[in-house]
Amino acid sequence: MKESIEALVKSHSRRFKSDGAVFAFQIGSSLKEEDFFDNSDLDFLVVYDKKIRKGFILNRGKGIEINIMRRSRERFLKLLEDGNPVDLIALRFGKVLLDDGFVEGLRKKEYEPTQRTMEQWMHTASLNLSSVTSNYSLPACMCCYFRELHHSARDFSRAMIVKEKNDLVEGDAAVLGRLESLYPELVDGYRLILDGRRNYQKFESKYVKTVKIEENELGRYLLAGEEFARKAYKVVLGLSLPRVNDLISDLERKYIIDHYHGFWLSSERKEIIVGLVLEGDRLKYFTYDLGIGEWKD
Repeated sequence: MKESIEALVKSHSRRFKSDGAVFAFQIGSSLKEEDFFDNSDLDFLVVYDKKIRKGFILNRGKGIEINIMRRSRERFLKLLEDGNPVDLIALRFGKVLLDDGFVEGLRKKEYEPTQRTMEQWMHTASLNLSSVTSNYSLPACMCCYFRELHHSARDFSRAMIVKEKNDLVEGDAAVLGRLESLYPELVDGYRLILDGRRNYQKFESKYVKTVKIEENELGRYLLAGEEFARKAYKVVLGLSLPRVNDLISDLERKYIIDHYHGFWLSSERKEIIVGLVLEGDRLKYFTYDLGIGEWKD
């Protein structure tokens, strides 16, 4: 796999140069062998002096998904000032593949994370966890389940680290190092999720019909991921996020529930939507307002 990545990086570097890029970064899990899973992607951020029509290109080579994010120089600088996570991480930790001399100067400026950095990570982490929750009850893709769960725990952790230390981290070892000092109660959960991602092939895709998320098979990984959300919503947003199983217990007082369907988190709207299949095979969604700690009508 290492040889395949190196070959792809070289070929894409030549392509970026011939396409007129002024500088380019290799970013993400492909930079460290210990961070790269057999279902990981190869990511690039490429900057041009010209206007960019297509900001994202998805390719595939040697069995690896390749994500190419493209920026104009002006746009890249604006996103750095705003604190956009991808651009900050690329500048600080990315491997420089092309440079017209500009990157070295930018790195001396030491761009800092901002409120937007935390907001973006809370958004992507919530989105990934929401995808996992429905994949738990109807798991169509075990690879996706554990990848998104890993990304969710990682980005919730990153958001909390910015809030507590105003610092950026990249790579699972760095995330775990910060968790050990800041939130040691989350360390075992992070390691559990990493182990699940490494061994996703061991899990069977099947339909799960339980009233609550059970602490077995896939469920214990999801419950571990939920703890990252609960901690991050408290640390970053100052909100108390109830456990979904507790919310379901509350709804059981009013409804006859056949089985759990999924839940969806929104850091922007400060709410959690719980989907349940009720008696008579009727799917119903319930919205809980995290700001006031009550169900919405």
